[in-house]
Amino acid sequence: QNQLSGNLLRKFKNSNGWQKLWVVFTNFCMFFYKSHQDNHPLASLPLLGYSLTIPSESENIHKDHVFKLHFKSHVYYFRAESEYTFER
Repeated sequence: QNQLSGNLLRKFKNSNGWQKLWVVFTNFCMFFYKSHQDNHPLASLPLLGYSLTIPSESENIHKDHVFKLHFKSHVYYFRAESEYTFER
């Protein structure tokens, strides 16, 4: 089974804070859980059509290991806790 899982911090385009979530990535979809012990996801995000980029300087995300997923007007920022997790 092709799957990645681990903690990521999530930020919405118009929010200030970061939310720590357990994330499972499988079959081009991200599933979000409060913790790795939860059986049911809080939400899911099908990734077909999304672009993966690094935030630009003008987006004012002054953190390390951040990537951006965007599709039309939907923008999500995710922050990994380490370089290793970011590269995965």
